[in-house]
Amino acid sequence: MKDYFQNDVPILLKLSEHKELLDGFPGESGDSQFDARLIYNQRRPEEAQLIIYYKPSDHLYEKFRALAEAGTSILDLVNPALSPYKWVNPEFFEFSESSLIDFHGTNYFDHDKKSVILVIRNFCLFQNGRYAADARFSLADNAISHLTGYIQYGQLGTYDSDDKFIERNHNRWTRFGPVEFMLSLSHSYKQGEPKKDFVITRDAQLALRDDSEKVKDLELLSLGEDLCLLMSLYWEKNIDFFNALLRVNDRDNFGTREVFKLSGENFDSSQEFHLKDKYQNIYDFADSVNFEKFQTFRELIQEAVPRLVRIKHLDDISAFMVLYNIVEKFRNYFLNEPLDGSAFTVKEEYAFTGSESSINKFIKKKIKEIGEIVADADKQEFDSKAFEKVSFIKKTGLIDQFEGFIKYLHLDPDDYDVEFGQLIKVRNLIYHGNPPDRDLSLCNKELKALVYDIILAIIA
Repeated sequence: MKDYFQNDVPILLKLSEHKELLDGFPGESGDSQFDARLIYNQRRPEEAQLIIYYKPSDHLYEKFRALAEAGTSILDLVNPALSPYKWVNPEFFEFSESSLIDFHGTNYFDHDKKSVILVIRNFCLFQNGRYAADARFSLADNAISHLTGYIQYGQLGTYDSDDKFIERNHNRWTRFGPVEFMLSLSHSYKQGEPKKDFVITRDAQLALRDDSEKVKDLELLSLGEDLCLLMSLYWEKNIDFFNALLRVNDRDNFGTREVFKLSGENFDSSQEFHLKDKYQNIYDFADSVNFEKFQTFRELIQEAVPRLVRIKHLDDISAFMVLYNIVEKFRNYFLNEPLDGSAFTVKEEYAFTGSESSINKFIKKKIKEIGEIVADADKQEFDSKAFEKVSFIKKTGLIDQFEGFIKYLHLDPDDYDVEFGQLIKVRNLIYHGNPPDRDLSLCNKELKALVYDIILAIIA
């Protein structure tokens, strides 16, 4: 069932700076006010629409099309119209973080006006009055299957806090940096005929609580995004929100910022995930996470988590390369960014005796001797490229870099039932287009365990 809401909003179109381009169109091309209507869905992830009404003589759709073809951002032209009266504080929208999916004109009239429809991926709406809580995020469907383990529904009756549906609730407020959070299933019901028949509709929600009331709306939004990332890591699937209600405390007379986002998650009903046995629930997992460390490495985790989610839908070879690449990304990151002030270094070259010039001279001499047994057909090419191998001969193996990195994080390489030298060999085979010489399912299982241990080592 689709639940559409609409807001009638006056808008100001700033066309004056494009007057030269629009000179060929009849009518005015200056900044003008138009009536508009925002239509959106608060119950499901769905694109929003802004319908702009205009007189046929304004030729607005044709102007938009000309501007778009010239590379102008149409949403940059759209601004909320401010009231001329100081005591009137209208609700208004914000498109600063929005993106335009499409726009199209219509062939019908609404009274004496035509309309052009902008299809929008996301936007913010500021509403008058004070919202009762600090922040509430409506989560897409991937979270619902897990919340049923936290909330037990019974028959119609009076149970928890006079709630007529919930028999047992294991949810709890849990600290996450400056706020506390809790998951829940909000529900509504429609009673049919006869009266004993009714339908319950349940929606997964994430609530934030800020006792200080000092955390601003955009900070609350960022914290909600962080918790979605944390849940995605824990449940090993994409957890995202599509609607957020945020308390505003830094704008005069506005109580709520409502964020609409076209969430792009793919539905995943699976109940199995790597951390299931290690942490009983998302709250225990959140308790184990150091908030400051999570913020420090947020971008690194944000890059790794979608890949961990994606490997469930890949073949073994592709999954192996993704997992291998994640480990490499973390290793390379900490080569440049020390963890807890402790620098991570790897042995790049073997230790040789003598000066740099004498070492290179000796290696080149040996390479030249090897050239004496190269076939005549290949000798010219070998002689031209052989000395490029000096650095390669001096390098240590990648296995030292992997095991060194694992020990750097205070993990034990022996905990993983794989030989890192063999992993590197498999990677090189695949990279050069050759089939691996072994079953990769065990390698992938151990690599995945290593990736999770690496992440927990830096944020726990």
